[in-house]
Amino acid sequence: MHRLLTIIALALLVAACGQSQETPPPAAQRIADHFTVSLEVLTNFQGVDKALRADCKRAGGSGAICSTYRISLTNGGMAIAASERDWTLYFHSIRRTFSLLNRDDFKVEHVKGDLHRLKPNAHFAGIAAGETLELDFLAENWMQFESDFMPRLFVVGADGEALVIASTDRDSIEGLVKPIGKNDPDNWKRTAADANVLADAASRYADFTAEASAQVDSWRERIIPRPLKTKVVGEPVEIGSGIALMPGSLDDQSLAVIEGRLETLGLAGGGNEAAYPVKVSIDPAAFADSVSGAYQLETQSEGARIVGYDQAGAFYGLQSLLALADVRQQTLARVVVEDAPRFEHRGMFLDVGRNFHTKAVVLRMLEQMAAYKLNRFHFHLSDDEGWRLEIPGLPELTEVGGRRCFDLNEDQCLLPQLGSGPSTDNNGSGYFSVDDYVEILRYAAARHIEVVPEFDMPAHARAAVVAMEARYRRLAESAPEQASEYRLIDPEDDTEYLSVQFYNDSYINPCIDSTYRFVNKLIREVQAMHAVAGVPLETWHFGGDEAVNILASGSFENAPGSDPEKGDVPASARKQPWSDSPQCQKLVAEGSVESMDKLGEHYAKRVSVLLADAGIATMAAWNDGVKRIDEAAAELATSDNYANSWGPLFWGGGDESVHLAESGFDVVQSHSDFLYFDMPYEVDPKESGYYWASRYIDTEKTFSYAPLNTAQLAEVSTDRDGNGWSASSAPAEFVEHVRGIQGQLWSEVVRTDARVEYMVYPRLLALAERAWHRASWELSPQEGQTFSAETDLVDKAALARDWAEFAATLGHKELLKLDRAGVGYRVPVPGAVRLNGELQTAVPFPGLPVEVFDDERWLPVENAAANANILSVRARSADGHRAGRAVDLPAAAETASR
Repeated sequence: MHRLLTIIALALLVAACGQSQETPPPAAQRIADHFTVSLEVLTNFQGVDKALRADCKRAGGSGAICSTYRISLTNGGMAIAASERDWTLYFHSIRRTFSLLNRDDFKVEHVKGDLHRLKPNAHFAGIAAGETLELDFLAENWMQFESDFMPRLFVVGADGEALVIASTDRDSIEGLVKPIGKNDPDNWKRTAADANVLADAASRYADFTAEASAQVDSWRERIIPRPLKTKVVGEPVEIGSGIALMPGSLDDQSLAVIEGRLETLGLAGGGNEAAYPVKVSIDPAAFADSVSGAYQLETQSEGARIVGYDQAGAFYGLQSLLALADVRQQTLARVVVEDAPRFEHRGMFLDVGRNFHTKAVVLRMLEQMAAYKLNRFHFHLSDDEGWRLEIPGLPELTEVGGRRCFDLNEDQCLLPQLGSGPSTDNNGSGYFSVDDYVEILRYAAARHIEVVPEFDMPAHARAAVVAMEARYRRLAESAPEQASEYRLIDPEDDTEYLSVQFYNDSYINPCIDSTYRFVNKLIREVQAMHAVAGVPLETWHFGGDEAVNILASGSFENAPGSDPEKGDVPASARKQPWSDSPQCQKLVAEGSVESMDKLGEHYAKRVSVLLADAGIATMAAWNDGVKRIDEAAAELATSDNYANSWGPLFWGGGDESVHLAESGFDVVQSHSDFLYFDMPYEVDPKESGYYWASRYIDTEKTFSYAPLNTAQLAEVSTDRDGNGWSASSAPAEFVEHVRGIQGQLWSEVVRTDARVEYMVYPRLLALAERAWHRASWELSPQEGQTFSAETDLVDKAALARDWAEFAATLGHKELLKLDRAGVGYRVPVPGAVRLNGELQTAVPFPGLPVEVFDDERWLPVENAAANANILSVRARSADGHRAGRAVDLPAAAETASR
C-alpha cells in the first residue's frame, strides 16, 4: 500500500509539473472565454460641460454635442501580461466613438458603420486576474435608452480568428447594461430643457386612468378598425358551436384564409349543424358608390349576412364579423354595419435589411394585416447591412451581401454590424430564396395585400456595393467586361463623405451605365418572380432616402473652426456625394444634370424609365429621394408616382408632405414621430428603440394621428424633448393627394423575430384604425389655421372617448385573438399607486390580468392581502401565458387620497 501511494504521489507531481509548463491559451482566447462586460452611460449632454463640448468640437462631433460612456472588462481568468498585446477588441456602437478619455494604453478606431475597435499599445500594463478595466469613451450625441448598446463584443488575436466574448454572445442586452440614470437621476435627459416625464409606476397610473376606459361597455360591438356606420340591433348571440360559412361566390383563396382564421380563433363550425351560419355574396349593385373593399354586414340571432362590393369587400366583411366575436365568451355582437375603406393605401413596412427576419414572422404579419384590413406590405429588402433576396445570376448579393461575419476584406461577407458579432449564426445574416419570395407573394395576394418591394438606392446601398465589388474581383482577370457589367461605383471617385449610418463607401454611383444595368437586372428578375407567383409586380419602391454627406451639414464647419456649436471637419470631407467622380462631373458639365445636389433625382428619373419599359406603372420613393423634382408628371416616365413622407412633424414633416403634393406626387403619410414603430413605447430607458424622432410612440399616440391635417397634432403632442411645437394647416386641396398612411418598423435594434412582434403589436391595430376610418375629432385642413399647445381647436374629449373605447376593445377582445394567432405583442407595463394605504393598479388596455410580487411569489392583484408588502407589479397577456416587464414600487409610493 505504501509503495502504491508513493507511485500515485509521484504521478500527481509529474502531472502538476507538466501542467505548470503548458503554454496558456492566447490572450484573445482567454479574453473571449473569461471576461465579463458591463456597459454604462456616464454623461449625456446637458449643455453645461464646456470642456466636454470643446473636446467634442475638436473630435468632429455633430453640433459639438457629445456624451460619454464606459465599457468595463472584468478578467475572470488568468492574468493578461503586459507583453500580450497581439489582440484587438471589436465592439458595436451606434454613436460614433471618438476617443478614450481615461487611459493612454489603448487606441480606439472607428471601422465602418457602428463597428469600432480598441488596440493595446506600448503603454499597456496588462490586466490582472480579477481586475476590472474601465474604459471611458467620448461619443457623438447622446445615449438615452439602454438599447443604444449592442451585444457581441469580440476579440481578434494574432492568428486573425475572431472570438466573441462569451458573456456577451446573445441578442439580449439584459445584464450587460447598467441602468441609465442610476447614479444621476437626470442622466436620461438630452438637455437641461428636456420636459419629458420619465415613466414610473405613478405616472403610468395617472396616464392609464385618465380616460376611465375600464368603464366602457361598447367594446362588445366595437370593430377594429371602426366601420362607417354601426347599429346595435340586439343582445349578443351565442356562437359556442362555431361559425359555418356559406361562401357563395367568395373566391377559394379568401375562403381558405377565413377558414384558417376561424380555426385559429377556435370558432370553426366543423360541420356542426348548430354552428352559426354566415351567408356571403358579392353584389356591386347593392352599393351607391363604387369603392373596392366596401361591404354590408348584418348579424342576427339566426345567422349573419355579408354583401361585398367585390371580393375584397366580402373578405373584409368576414374579418369584421370575426372582429365582433368575443372568443373568450363565445358570443357575437348583433349589429348592422355599412362600411368602406378610407384610403386605398393602408400600409405596413418591415425592414429586413438591417437585421434579417424570417419568413414565419413575415407571414404572421401578413395574417394580422389582413385581419385589420391593411393592404400594402412595403418590404424593405436591402440596406447597408444586408441584401435579403436571392437574385438569379448575381449570387454575390446573398452569398456576400446577405451575410455578416469577420472578414476585413469583405470577400466572404459584410463586416459585423448592429450587434451581430463575428459569426453568421444570428439575424445579422439571412435572405429569402426565390421560392420564399414567391410564397410570400401568394400568401399576401390571398389576403388582398399588395407586396411593394424596396431596394434602397442610391444611398443605403452598401450591401449591394460590397457584393458587386466582390463579384468584380472574382471576374476581373478571367472576364473583365463581365466583371464591370454590374459594378456600382466609379473607381476614380475619391469623394470623402460620411453617410447617416457612418459609412464612407455605401452609395452607388448614379452617373455610370453599369448602375442602371444592375437596376434593370434587378427589376426584371423580381418581375419574373411575381409572374411565377401569379401576382403582377405593380409598384417598385427605389428608396432614395438620405443620399447626403452628413459632414457637409450645418452641424459642422471647416477645421479648425471657431463656432463652439459646430464640429470641426476637414474641408476635403465636406463635399456633396459623388463630387469627385469624373463621370458625375461630366454629366454636370454637359448639362445633363443641373448640379451635384440633383444627382439623386437624376437616379430617380432613369429608374422611372426602366420601370416604364418593364410595364410597371407605379414608382415610389421616400420623400427625400424626389424632393427636388419640380413636376413629377413631366420629369418621370412612370405614369403613377407616390412618396412616403417620413420627416418628424415638429421638424416640418407636414410641410414636406404639402411640397410633394404640389410637385405632383401622391403622398403616403409615414411620419416618424407617430408611425415609426422602432421608436420606444414610453419614456423609460429600459424600453428599446431609436428615438431621434420621438422619445415615445405608444399605441394611443399612433391612434391620435390625423393624416389629412397633421398640423392639429401640435395641439395634442410634444416634440422629442417634451416641449410644444406649432404647425399650420395644409391647403384644403392637399387631401386629394393623400393616398394613405403607413406604419414602419426599421430594424437597427430589432435583432429577433420576437422583438419585431413586441415593437409592432398592438400599435399595428391603431395604424389600421386611422388607415381605414376617419374619426370625428379629425379636422379638415383650413389654410392659414395654426395649431399649438396653446390652441383649443381639437375636440380632445371626443378623442379621449374614442381612445377609451378602442383601448377597452383591445383589452377585452383583440389581444386574446393575437395570443391565439401566436403573435408576441408587447404586454404593457402597468401603473400603480397606493391610495389611502391600498394598492391601486391600472393598465392601458382594460381586461388584462395584473400580478403583484410580495417578496415570495407572484399572485393576481385581487388575491393580494390588503396589507401585503408589495414590491413589484406586472401585467400578463390576455391569455395569461406571458408576463410583461415588471415595475418596482418604491417604499414611499403613497399618493394623496382622492
